[in-house]
Amino acid sequence: MNANLFYLKKPLLFLLLFTQVCMSAAQQNRYAYSMQKMGSPFNIVLYADTKQMADSVAQESFKLVDSINLVCSDYDSSAELYKLQFAAVGKSIKISPILMELFCTAHKAYKDADGSFDITVGPLSRLWRSARKAQQFPTNAAINDARNRVGFNKLQIDSNAQTITFLQSKMQLDMGAIAKGYAADKVLALLQSHGITTALVDAGGDMVAFGIPPQKKGWTIGINVPGQQEKLLERKLVLSNKAVATSGDAFQFMVHEGKRYGHIIDPRTGYGVTFQRNVTVVAPTATTADWLATACSILTLEQVKILAKKYKSEVLITTLQNGRIQKLSFGKFDSYLEQ
Repeated sequence: MNANLFYLKKPLLFLLLFTQVCMSAAQQNRYAYSMQKMGSPFNIVLYADTKQMADSVAQESFKLVDSINLVCSDYDSSAELYKLQFAAVGKSIKISPILMELFCTAHKAYKDADGSFDITVGPLSRLWRSARKAQQFPTNAAINDARNRVGFNKLQIDSNAQTITFLQSKMQLDMGAIAKGYAADKVLALLQSHGITTALVDAGGDMVAFGIPPQKKGWTIGINVPGQQEKLLERKLVLSNKAVATSGDAFQFMVHEGKRYGHIIDPRTGYGVTFQRNVTVVAPTATTADWLATACSILTLEQVKILAKKYKSEVLITTLQNGRIQKLSFGKFDSYLEQ
């Protein structure tokens, strides 16, 4: 097994190997850490001079992740985001700098992605989550009710006053397609502040790679075949100073009246997407790669092309048609594949 290979295990990018091994190289050792954070494995690989230094910065990194999760979780009743669902309509609410940064980033993404990415999708995501668990397709009335409480236009942001205001009752926010990428970026920034020059951070599948491992051309990351837990596409990504994320509906979906509805919800229609795509995005930051992968799972191919170019990102869409893998890439995605 290649200790430097990381791979996509849809719907998330996972690290293939995370044992506490150290490999001597260029007077630095390789250290790997993994903890359950934000609902999935959070993995860090870094090169450092000593184990003491590596252990210390890894511990600090995981504390940082906890602090971010305490802000943007919609599961933890003590989290800042969770508590916002009880806010009164029309009342300005002071929010933390972290949450304001996420709101502003999400708002721009919402506008640029034609509403396909929307953190106010919470009522719909919770409805469909319950429907999948009960294996009971939601009624049109339930979908319409949830949809009426979705839309960034029902939320006001004042970045100067650091406040948000809800214009609609019973709104629920969902940072599930941006928070992990954001956490990965913040952890990498922390590592860099401690002088780490080679590292890979994997926030439950949203990865950001920095530097180049010794005697390598970059960090090697595999992309799984659509609908397959373990099988990889033949050519792997080789990344340095880039982020990568993926999105797809291979394992979470419902079938109703012969039509397949994936777990990725189009906020504009209220329904899960009915076409199956695996979308892999290489972007400058993990935050961008995270939300962009979701948006590109919903948008038309022409919209994907335009959006990827705007965000200086590369996109690969893979599908299975009659048992055969079909691939379509945008931008310079192929230039990141191993030669």
